[in-house]
Amino acid sequence: MRPKAGGIFARKRALTCKRALTCTLNQAVAGNVAEQASIAHDTAGARRPFSLRFRLILLATLVLVVALGLVGAALNSANYRSAVSSLQARMESYIYLVLAAVEMDENGTLQVQGELGDPRLNQPGSGIYVHVQGSDAHWDSPSALGLRLPEPSRVAAGQLIFQEPGEGQDWFSLQYGVSWQMEDGRIRPVTVTILVDASEIEQQTRAFRLGLWRSLLITGVILVLAQLLMLFLGFRPLRQVARDVGRIESGQAPRLEGNYPRELEPLARNVNRLLETEKSNQERIRNALDSLAHSLKTPLAVIQAGLELHGGTAAKPMQDAADEMNRLIATRLERARASARRTLAEPVTVRAQLQRILESLQKVYSHKMIEAELIMDEDLLFFGEQRDLLELAGNMLDNAFKYGDRKVRVSAGAVEPDATRPGLWLCVEDDGPGIDDSQWQHLLQRGIRGDERPNGQAPGQVDGHGLGLAIVMELVTAYGGEVFISRSVLGGAKLRVEIPES
Repeated sequence: MRPKAGGIFARKRALTCKRALTCTLNQAVAGNVAEQASIAHDTAGARRPFSLRFRLILLATLVLVVALGLVGAALNSANYRSAVSSLQARMESYIYLVLAAVEMDENGTLQVQGELGDPRLNQPGSGIYVHVQGSDAHWDSPSALGLRLPEPSRVAAGQLIFQEPGEGQDWFSLQYGVSWQMEDGRIRPVTVTILVDASEIEQQTRAFRLGLWRSLLITGVILVLAQLLMLFLGFRPLRQVARDVGRIESGQAPRLEGNYPRELEPLARNVNRLLETEKSNQERIRNALDSLAHSLKTPLAVIQAGLELHGGTAAKPMQDAADEMNRLIATRLERARASARRTLAEPVTVRAQLQRILESLQKVYSHKMIEAELIMDEDLLFFGEQRDLLELAGNMLDNAFKYGDRKVRVSAGAVEPDATRPGLWLCVEDDGPGIDDSQWQHLLQRGIRGDERPNGQAPGQVDGHGLGLAIVMELVTAYGGEVFISRSVLGGAKLRVEIPES
């Protein structure tokens, strides 16, 4: 009975190890995948913000336009007030000239003796007009000939009133009241009114305004160009950092090596430290997974050896459980390695790696004399781990060579070739028996894997066609890609994988 008890103990131990390993690796992989999905969702849903350079240019231009507008408005207003003040002083001088030239006889009749000092006062329609209002008579300057001037009101003696154009008034007016003493001692009130057409000041201020805005426009253009130059020179180090980060992202450089200003040195130092930390973390993860795999292989080997020695009716189910554990350890460890790949891994030349795989497979299957056709660009790159590409393409090509008759076709290209780190599509076709149409949807359903055992088939086979889809689908899923199965024009199976840009 000891062999039976030993077999039961070995089986329980194997099942316990299997459950513990599955739980641990599933939690680790699920956490990593959830984190990547969360980051991808946040990145996809976030609206791309404007660049710093665009923001600064826009803000500086707005501030400059507002500032120059305020300055222009202030200068225009100051010029207008200055012109009006100058006009008022000139109109006061006209009043004194008129008072010096006006005489009043005994009857109160106003008379002007001599010149008024300004030729425009004698020129009809010149825009400057004088009206002298006495108690019984009035006098208008020759410039008002043929015009109907508004009748001004009287002003008390000694009072000076200046008015600007307003509603219903198109004149600048200045009125001054005096008391005229006659020879007989009588006092007669006299009001002198000076009228100036508003168009005079309007033309003067319009000319000044035109020159002012032209000068401000030229000044604004010069200032904008100066700001663009300063921003160009100021952002040059940031552009250099962006280019260096792009080189790291595309795999052309392992770290930031530029000579940056003092303000950017902490950024470059921390980015390099982050890259080194990520690389060391990935190495530690791989080493830990390899150590776990080696540590589990030994007890499994002991269990399998014990099963062969003890035999018995339970040996076959227990042997199947041990085989299942071996397969599960291999696939789960591979999935964990793929999930822990480096974010900015150096790109791998696809054609060179596929040629290596084809040369090896043509030696292994030399007896079948299979012709391999390779269709892709020489410079096609895969932005991922080299071992992932080798394992992915190796499994696909191995199945094609295994089940193909005479010809295997391999084609590949870039997904989103304009992206910084474009994706990859890889297609493998053969001229073998192919896969039943009824199995295509079974393989592509969510949660259905090619290494399951429908109808008692061996792992990794569907209808006798060994596709090795377990590792293929695990790797492609870890990179966020998809797997497509169809019938090839060659007559056999067509397996196509698409990995999006990273």
